[in-house]
Amino acid sequence: MLAVLAGLTFGVPAQAAEGVQTITRDGVSLVHHRVAKPSTPMRGFGGTRSDFDGDGVDDVAATSDPLNYNLPENPTSIVSVRYSSAPQVDYFIGTLASDGGCGCFGLALVAGDFNGDRYDDLAIGDLDEVDPRNKTHAGGVWIIPGSKAGLVAESAIHFNQSSPGLPDTAENYDRFGAALAAGDINGDARDDLAIGAYGESVGSKADAGAVTVLFGGATGLTTTGAQHLHQDLAAVPGAAESNDQFGFSLAIGKVDSDRYQDLVIGAPRENDGASWDGTGMVTLMWGGPGGVSTTGATSVTGAAVGPATGDVNTIPWYLGEVLAIGDVNGDGLGEVVAGAPGAQTPHINGGLVAVFTGRTGGLSASAVRIFTQRTAGVPGDPGDDDRFGGALAIGDVTRDGKADLLIGVPGEDIGSQSEAGMVVLLKGSAAGLTGTGAQGFDQNHAVVPDTAERGDKFGASVAVLNLDGTGGLDALVGSVGEEVSGDIPGYPGGSLVPIHGVPLPGSPGALTPKNTSWSGQTMRTEVTWHMRYGLRIAGPQSGGPLF
Repeated sequence: MLAVLAGLTFGVPAQAAEGVQTITRDGVSLVHHRVAKPSTPMRGFGGTRSDFDGDGVDDVAATSDPLNYNLPENPTSIVSVRYSSAPQVDYFIGTLASDGGCGCFGLALVAGDFNGDRYDDLAIGDLDEVDPRNKTHAGGVWIIPGSKAGLVAESAIHFNQSSPGLPDTAENYDRFGAALAAGDINGDARDDLAIGAYGESVGSKADAGAVTVLFGGATGLTTTGAQHLHQDLAAVPGAAESNDQFGFSLAIGKVDSDRYQDLVIGAPRENDGASWDGTGMVTLMWGGPGGVSTTGATSVTGAAVGPATGDVNTIPWYLGEVLAIGDVNGDGLGEVVAGAPGAQTPHINGGLVAVFTGRTGGLSASAVRIFTQRTAGVPGDPGDDDRFGGALAIGDVTRDGKADLLIGVPGEDIGSQSEAGMVVLLKGSAAGLTGTGAQGFDQNHAVVPDTAERGDKFGASVAVLNLDGTGGLDALVGSVGEEVSGDIPGYPGGSLVPIHGVPLPGSPGALTPKNTSWSGQTMRTEVTWHMRYGLRIAGPQSGGPLF
């Protein structure tokens, strides 16, 4: 779902407010607004995933739509960054082209340390960005470097398909930047960036899709040695076909036991219209010292995993719309997790999640486990349009050395409230993910803020981050349809709800909600108001369906 800007904003361009600057790269403009905010410096420990100020605690970057605004240019979307230590909030705002477009800035949002300085950098994709060289709506990506003082807007760099050294050329609706994933593919201790362009034509095959990989270096990402992947290459399984949408989703993580992280690519429209027992494909390509390896790639289709559901009425439609990688059984090999929120379960768009066992041989349809809301122990009430698996995040929230899986179910009805939404936590174990001990949260939970209401879409976005610096990971859940006091009726500000991971004495760990949240209204400034705050949350990978 792409928000077309016409009718979304009430404001009109005005003189820029204090603290606003426009940054231009390659003829493309980015607006930066910084608001001072008192803070107490923190010092955390444990792993982090979006630590832009380097204090050992994750910062929160999230996307929203603009509502009222006071800017010299029409905004598209806003990426807001709340820091744990840096004494400010940063707002990065896309600008609308003269011929219009969609509110797509920040619909892919990832964090990664691309220059190896131990401060995470922020990558922002805009799949509809106009290339000034040929005026095509081809897409682009902004990189904002991190530092002790937070993100450094003045050092922003920009890539599009006209950047020198970048493969291919810009064409209308390539959707370059629609999906992003960060990780160290070539093992040099600097993160690399995979960029999906699911609308890329391959020869005469429209929307076949492609992926570009940029490698990190001492000065950050570079086009030197960039790789361009599509299904008409011998190294990539399958063949490019119209509307495959290869690159619609991406993830980078360590699947085998070597030092290199690996690349997983979703093509959810593979075999669409040609198969009655499942569609979509997930491809795993190995990392190596030269980047993405040209040998050993494996793939699995939705039709191939269908038998693993154990039910002829459960059909994996559009496998791979969402992806994640994590070691859920603690054996050192990462599992590939693929969401199919449009799957039939047998409920239409009930949704499923496929978990492929980490193996040195790659992906296999014989080494997969399927989870739906009908799986024993999984919370929720199965129904049409629940979209179980519409958002995924993975990490060890229970602190037992095994990754757990946080699943968004944004279409879940709570009582009579349609599309109120919920999230499900499946816990890792020596045997892999299990429904035993699974947790479910919705806004009718006693200590989750607010109440479940129609259209809240709690679980539309999810992340697993180190929010308190205690060494364990925590959940962060977006409720993009949430209206709070002060919102204009019908124009929800949205909210983010943190749920902290806490080990329980004498028992397996669990998530424990804290009665707190951040709303789009709390993010307002004199420059812009926010709608649908939390559309995306920065983490290791981003992309896929919004709801």
